[in-house]
Amino acid sequence: MNKLSDELANAWVSKTQIDLNNFDKNEIPSSREEAYEALNLFYKKIKQKTVGWKIGAVAKEVQIEEGFDGPVPGKIFENTILHSKCEINYKDIPYSNIECEYAFKFDQDYKINDDLVNNLENIKLFTAIDITSSRYEQNSKSNFNKLTQMYLGIADHGNGGKIIIGNEIKNWININVNNVKIKLNINNRMTEPFFTGVKRIDPKMSLKVFIDEFKDKDIAFKKGDYLLCGSLIQPYNIKEKDQININYENLGKFEIKII
Repeated sequence: MNKLSDELANAWVSKTQIDLNNFDKNEIPSSREEAYEALNLFYKKIKQKTVGWKIGAVAKEVQIEEGFDGPVPGKIFENTILHSKCEINYKDIPYSNIECEYAFKFDQDYKINDDLVNNLENIKLFTAIDITSSRYEQNSKSNFNKLTQMYLGIADHGNGGKIIIGNEIKNWININVNNVKIKLNINNRMTEPFFTGVKRIDPKMSLKVFIDEFKDKDIAFKKGDYLLCGSLIQPYNIKEKDQININYENLGKFEIKII
C-alpha cells in the first residue's frame, strides 16, 4: 500500500487528484486490513496533527444498500476544522458532499473499549458538519465496485475534507437528539433532508460501532479529541458559489459560503 499512501499524501498537500488507472491491482486495497494499512502509512507521511476521528456509514441498512462490509472511519486533521460561520474555497473540497452530524468531544484521555459507553455523562456533544471530499479522480474510482470504493475511501482518511464544529448541546444525555429536525436553506431553497427511522443513527450507537471497530487496535482518544458520528441527513452535493444555511432545531445554526 506504499504507492497509494504516497500519492494520497502528495495529493493532500498539493490539492490534486489521483488517477487510479495508473495503479496495478495489487496496489489497490482489497480488504479492510489493507485499507487501514494504507491509511496509517498516509498519516505517517503527511505528518499533520490529528484531533480525533470521524465515522460514516454506521447504519447496517446503509452498509447493505451500498455493498459495504462495515463503517467508513478516518482521522480528523486539526487544520481542517472551521467555525460555524465560514467561507470555503470550492477548489479545496473536490467531489464534496455536506453531511450534518453530531460530534463527541472527550474531556480526558480514554482507551477505546466498552467502558467508554459508561462515561457518557462526562463526554460533551456538539452539532457538527462534515464536508467530505476525495483525492481520487472520480472517473477512475468508478471503475471499481462499491466495496473497493469504500476501501479507497478509508485509505483517503474517510473521504475527509473540512470539519465544522457548532454549539455544545447542554444536558444532551437527557435530550432525544435523534428526533431533532434539521433544515437546510441552500441558495434560498428550503429543504428538510434529515433521516428518520433505521438510517438515523443515535450518536451513542455511533460510538459503540466505533468501539467495536477499534477496541482491538492500539489507539485511544486524547483529551480534546472529537468523534464525528455519521450523517443525519441525505448528503448534499456541494456546488460552486453555494450559500448554505443549516438550522438544527433549537440547537444552533451554520452559515457556509462556497467561493
